[in-house]
Amino acid sequence: MRSDFSDAEMVEFFQAHPALRARFVTLARAIENSEGGLEEADAAEEFLVEEMRLLGREALQGWAEGRVAATEQEIRQQPHMHRQGEKNSAGIRNSAK
Repeated sequence: MRSDFSDAEMVEFFQAHPALRARFVTLARAIENSEGGLEEADAAEEFLVEEMRLLGREALQGWAEGRVAATEQEIRQQPHMHRQGEKNSAGIRNSAK
């Protein structure tokens, strides 16, 4: 896995993942205390830990969505694999005894 991203790659990434972009903006503002609400270390720690937890959740959600899309594409490329629509029938009724 690469550890470096160019500025252009970062912009492209954040355009593709707006929820993660918003979370990083929140973290950046907290680090700079630009809104002035984090004057005590305990408050800053609590806020940042919660934001990191939410960041992790959103990152995992993005990863899962990417895996689903990749798996669907792989399946569609296999011969004789066709996506089926929803089932229209509730099944076969048992005959009355």
